[in-house]
Amino acid sequence: MGKRVAEAGRRLLCLQTYLQMNGNREIYLENCRRILEYNDIRIVVQTTDLILEIWGKDLQADSRSPESLLIHGEIQSMTLTPKGVRHGTASAR
Repeated sequence: MGKRVAEAGRRLLCLQTYLQMNGNREIYLENCRRILEYNDIRIVVQTTDLILEIWGKDLQADSRSPESLLIHGEIQSMTLTPKGVRHGTASAR
């Protein structure tokens, strides 16, 4: 029940991650917390509850507000990982 209450609170306060992708050239992201890694082939962003990893070519990020980001370039792949789970590595089980 606690998880459902937390999700309802995030929705009410507009803290959930909003992501809009326009083809393979642009990603608009709201409620991002910080950029963890940034170069022209990989951008890693932490949001409220996710780690977003974007791979591509000639990637650039432009801030539209303190909590929003526009990423553009040739986007080749994107991975969404729940926050707290290690990203970018394969786990052996």
